[in-house]
Amino acid sequence: MSVSPSLTSLRAFATVGQCLSFTEGANRLGVTQSAVSRQIRQLESVLDIALFRRIGNSVELTEIGAVLHERLSGAFDQIEDAVLEARATVPRQKLTILAPPTFASLWLSHRLVSFRHRFPDLDLSLHFSRDDNVRFDCEIRFGDEPHPRQSSTRLMVEQHIAVCAPDLWADPVRLRKSCLLYVLDRAYRLPTWDNWFASTQHDLSDLPENAMEFATLNMVTQAAINGAGLAVIDRNMIEAELASGALIQIDPVVVSGPYGYWLDISSERQTRSRVVHFARWLQKAVGDGGRSGVASEIG
Repeated sequence: MSVSPSLTSLRAFATVGQCLSFTEGANRLGVTQSAVSRQIRQLESVLDIALFRRIGNSVELTEIGAVLHERLSGAFDQIEDAVLEARATVPRQKLTILAPPTFASLWLSHRLVSFRHRFPDLDLSLHFSRDDNVRFDCEIRFGDEPHPRQSSTRLMVEQHIAVCAPDLWADPVRLRKSCLLYVLDRAYRLPTWDNWFASTQHDLSDLPENAMEFATLNMVTQAAINGAGLAVIDRNMIEAELASGALIQIDPVVVSGPYGYWLDISSERQTRSRVVHFARWLQKAVGDGGRSGVASEIG
């Protein structure tokens, strides 16, 4: 009698096959890389076939692995659609989230149409600060390490780049008369420019000596778009502005981390359907944005 593969191992294979990375697959599933590797090995053992070719630090699907992945991807989509249809008669639910203003306004807001399209019957309540009268389903947090008492998934690491408006960069005289734009943390400048200067080979004499300081990254971003000066900004937060050409990267240097954004979920809320739906949607929306592993396992 043949042994059927577990649903967990099939899900792990489908996820890794989509991103062709065991590390990225582990992040999307909210587990460790070793757990994903173990599930893939178990699946290959049960099926007695090789699903991936491992080439150095990268992987690719074998021919039979590609066929299986195509069939499984459609099957899991059908399962998720079936679950959503089954919940269609359930009264509307509200998902309450705590998130930093920067992440919410500069990253999440651009993707809420996708969330609404995917979950039309799930209302979203987004908060920027804690409230003793509100019970949050989950929290998106800025930091450099996981929460010690909750399930923490790192969504993305900051990727700082130097940017400005294209017309400002094209005008050397105007550029020299502009400013370096800084974000303040209380009364102190965040060290984004210092870190960038330490990494770049750019001729710094071409950059302005004047400075402007702002209370929020949102204000810095808008000032940069309007041509007030140059700014060092997390690339994740200005994807739309870079894509539209409102801002351009002036130097190839990227200063990564150590801080980033984490999704924290308490143990009592991890299995609630609205939280599960949001967590999966959010991690999929993040895509391949340089996430790292988390501290749980499957299987």
